[in-house]
Amino acid sequence: MKIFFLNPPMMSGVRYMKEVGRCGRKTVAGELWPQTGLAYLAAVALKEGCGVRLIDAMASNETVEDLVKIIGGFAPELIIIHTTTPTFQNDACVLAHLKKAHPAVYAFVGTHVSALPEESLRRSDADFVFINEAEATLREVILKWDVGQVGIAGLAIRRDGEILAASECPYISDLDSLPFPARHLLPNEKYHMPFFEGEPFATIIPTRGCPWKCTFCRAGKVWGGRIRARSSENVIAEIVEMKRTLGIRNVVFMTDSLTLDKRWVNRFLDGVLEEGLQFRWICNSRVDAVDLEMLKKMKRAGCLLVSYGLESGNQAILDAAKKRIKLEDSRNAIRLTRKAGLLSMAYFIIGLPGETAETIEESIRFARELEPDYVNFHVATPFPGTELYDIAHKNGWLATDDWNQYEEEGSAVLRTEALTAQDLVSAQRRAMRKFYLRPSRILKELARLRNWGQLKARFRAAAAMAGALRKK
Repeated sequence: MKIFFLNPPMMSGVRYMKEVGRCGRKTVAGELWPQTGLAYLAAVALKEGCGVRLIDAMASNETVEDLVKIIGGFAPELIIIHTTTPTFQNDACVLAHLKKAHPAVYAFVGTHVSALPEESLRRSDADFVFINEAEATLREVILKWDVGQVGIAGLAIRRDGEILAASECPYISDLDSLPFPARHLLPNEKYHMPFFEGEPFATIIPTRGCPWKCTFCRAGKVWGGRIRARSSENVIAEIVEMKRTLGIRNVVFMTDSLTLDKRWVNRFLDGVLEEGLQFRWICNSRVDAVDLEMLKKMKRAGCLLVSYGLESGNQAILDAAKKRIKLEDSRNAIRLTRKAGLLSMAYFIIGLPGETAETIEESIRFARELEPDYVNFHVATPFPGTELYDIAHKNGWLATDDWNQYEEEGSAVLRTEALTAQDLVSAQRRAMRKFYLRPSRILKELARLRNWGQLKARFRAAAAMAGALRKK
């Protein structure tokens, strides 16, 4: 059996970052993220003896016409396409073009189709979609290919013009049983982000699942509400193999909070230090899940930056969003991260329920008070599968059901009781200006530069940000 895995191009030419388990967003500073989710699926297919081809057209710039030729030469039986909410309409169009030229079986995978499987089938020519975690489901598809996909858990399918929804597949309990992602199939040299100064990087998924139930997040829906962790030895083995075979020494850990289980973190850090494993990495954490000793050890083990979801400078909004943190937790986390010698990134969300012009100003003042190294203000986006989507839909706050508009950068698709969608977009740009366009911040960034490569990376990021801020 031959399977073709595809991250399709955008017909508009705009590039999107489509991280595994995430919602997708436009590139801001020219960065592009690896297709680790597709690489996991490709590894499963290879393990089952399938012929495999993987194309990340977003990175390697293949057009739809190029893909028609490539698929024709490979002649796959199954074509699996990664999609997200803001790219779904584009991806459905690409699928239709490909299916017209090559009538194979086509499937979607990704957060959007996991949240809306039946609708995704109605709005596309896909034959089936994967729901949530797809590796075990794909293995079943391969093993039962000759008898069809009806009855396989983890799929919604189209059969004889009728859409059949299947039950969700159980989450994989032993993540160490999965093969490492087939990164050799990816254009790794194309994946860059400013923090790694132009060098390629990879994403690694050490854990899946999230026990928190933040209203704006669908991580629990995609990965489940219980944390499932790979062994620290398995994660370290993946890093060692990646460095040895591909020469990649920069890593972003794709998990909502690397530090929730302190015992696991310490085993991992001790293993990295004992191995003398030289690599640079970035991770996410909750503000209430770090301490100074841990952060110092993280730095010794190669960590550069820790990202935190602060979300708001107003406690009532945090409580309504079920964030379950206190403002003092945020103050403490940023302070300790700075004391440990690590960079910090603080994420805020503008437009959560209860937001007003006054609470937005509170968030801006809070960000300036804490003075993290970097900050990003997103517009609240009610992605399907989140409680926020259900709340917005119930209250009539959705400005549009055009999935193209469901982005966190530069657009808004909902309003609050006090603010319009355009108010939120304007507030986002104002917040970014107030934080970054201060003499103290500009001088701080200049003092941080050590070489020409850093200067170029910062210039690209600044230019992209300035362009976004100019758009009204």
